[in-house]
Amino acid sequence: DSNKEININLVKQETQLLAKTIKNIIEPVMIRRNRLDLINNPYYKDEINNLSKVRDPEEWFYRLTKEQSEFYEKTIDYFSELPEDDTDHKTRFTGAIYKPAYYFQTNDEENEQEKNSQYNLYNLIRRLLVKRFESSFGSFKQSIQNLKTNNEYVIEFINKTDKYVLNRDLIEKIYELDPEDIEKELLLFVENLNNGTYSKKNKNYKIYNLNEYDKKDEFIKDIKSDIKLFDDILSELEKLKLIDNDPKSEALLKNLRKQLQKEPNRKIVIFSEYIDTVKYLSDKLNNVFNGRVLTIAGDLKSKIEDINKNFDATYDEKKQENKYDILLSTDKISEGFNLNRAGMVINYDIPWNPVRVIQRIGRINRISKKVFDELYIVNFFPTQIGADEIKSREIASIKMFHIHNILGEDAKIFDIDEVPTESGLYDKLKQNPEQLEKESFYTKMLKEYDEIKKNHPDIIKSLDDVPLRIKVAKESNDNEILVFIKKFSLYIRYAKYTEQGEAISEISIEDAIDKIKCSIDQKNLPLSSKFWDTYEKMRLLNDNPQEQTSDIKNKEINIDQKALNSIKSIIKKGNERFNPYLKFLDMLREDIVDYGTLPTKTLRRIADINYRSDADTDNAIAVIESLMRELGPNYLDIEKQRNKNINKEIIIAIENQKL
Repeated sequence: DSNKEININLVKQETQLLAKTIKNIIEPVMIRRNRLDLINNPYYKDEINNLSKVRDPEEWFYRLTKEQSEFYEKTIDYFSELPEDDTDHKTRFTGAIYKPAYYFQTNDEENEQEKNSQYNLYNLIRRLLVKRFESSFGSFKQSIQNLKTNNEYVIEFINKTDKYVLNRDLIEKIYELDPEDIEKELLLFVENLNNGTYSKKNKNYKIYNLNEYDKKDEFIKDIKSDIKLFDDILSELEKLKLIDNDPKSEALLKNLRKQLQKEPNRKIVIFSEYIDTVKYLSDKLNNVFNGRVLTIAGDLKSKIEDINKNFDATYDEKKQENKYDILLSTDKISEGFNLNRAGMVINYDIPWNPVRVIQRIGRINRISKKVFDELYIVNFFPTQIGADEIKSREIASIKMFHIHNILGEDAKIFDIDEVPTESGLYDKLKQNPEQLEKESFYTKMLKEYDEIKKNHPDIIKSLDDVPLRIKVAKESNDNEILVFIKKFSLYIRYAKYTEQGEAISEISIEDAIDKIKCSIDQKNLPLSSKFWDTYEKMRLLNDNPQEQTSDIKNKEINIDQKALNSIKSIIKKGNERFNPYLKFLDMLREDIVDYGTLPTKTLRRIADINYRSDADTDNAIAVIESLMRELGPNYLDIEKQRNKNINKEIIIAIENQKL
């Protein structure tokens, strides 16, 4: 129903439940990188007894002059989000070419959709620029030059045609691209635009005839404002010598020299998110370290052998080499490579997503062969010349906090509902990656099962004789019922007694486990007077359990039961015209009761068969014949054969009683 209001909280609740369910399904077959899981897992802990220790990250500060520091803050501010009612674009990035719908508005629903998608594109570009600025002045300069070219092409196109065109396919495609490819796609788009190689008939191109809109001059003005902003930035980069005498790369070189002199056998991996940054650093590093830097910049396949020979301690010892001390790469090698001949990871740009941090250190923190007792992590932070250690952290905190606020949802360091402080964010950025993940739920449960198996083997043995239907009550802190239904998959339904009745929902095993845990000697209680009514409602729960309330008796019964009633009604009437279909109808009934293979859409078609008298026979037969053609007259036999060794259904109901 397109007019029905969407309950965002319900959607969030459902997606969280789905995420936990998927996680619980795949967790037992996942290879965990978390040290806690490896050490605590009873099947692995005896084998994993000699892992390296990851030290807390070090800070390598790069020191800016006062003028450079002011430029740093000013540049970040250029790309702060622009309020819609702010008309002063002198020192702001407007991103006009990415959101023309804001200038050329109509009142139709399509324009609102255009505005939303275009604003998302503008946000993506804005955040990308901030992250590249934090990465390196070299990659930022390249991005600014690219954007300047884009805007100049657009102005040239407008001057020739009095039109502007934006490709909807580009907006959708761009979110799936790597950061480097986003800029290439944008540049290619405006080049094609200027060359006239877009199809005017293609419905995915939105064509704006500028002469039809009052804000044409404002649109052009904002494009020119962005071009001027880019010119000013490029000019100041040159004036402050942030490329030729880059304080960040100089700090990298200085600290690398010290580290390699102190521990020449500890190889180093330097990660950046951007190819431009890697290319920018490559020549600088090789000039200083005499070619002993292996650079991976989009040419991974040709370098795999060099990576393995020089950085993989498990590689054939006869084939190992020592040609390189440093590996410089993007995150293309942050998964799937064994780099444990290296003992230090340097994050040249901040990995705002903690998963990225774990992946990077995971390249050198390997189970296969221990090389170093301790592993090092380094993060770069900007500060100001002359600042002491405490002041340096304070300056870095302010700058990183500003970036974090601009990146918004792109910065995953904090939980979605957690509001960081400057110092809190900085501490989080420096956090040891081994503290970023907690012991998995699967490992916790495995440990508990192992303890029960060891201390109470009779309980484990008795599980073989447990019936498929169990109903039990115990003392707890709340009055509630949990029903576990195992029918190919596991479904957990939950109801809590309240004065208004009971609210029924579905929960994950992770949320249910603490509610059902009990001690070995805890006594069972008689089921309460409320149990059976609530239990039956939970058994008949429909596809949207969150919609169930205490007045469930007055609501429609669930779709399974409606479909069963429809089939029973046809059979009960005894109309001979249905005789050829009785076997198929019995098959449908058996499926609904015992196997549950039919999708909701099919169940609804069965439930909607309106058979009240012989006059409805033709329509009912038409639906049945259609189902036979689609499903096959013996479709359930195949399902039975596939699942012949699987129990039909297990139901365990546990009632908690607050005494």
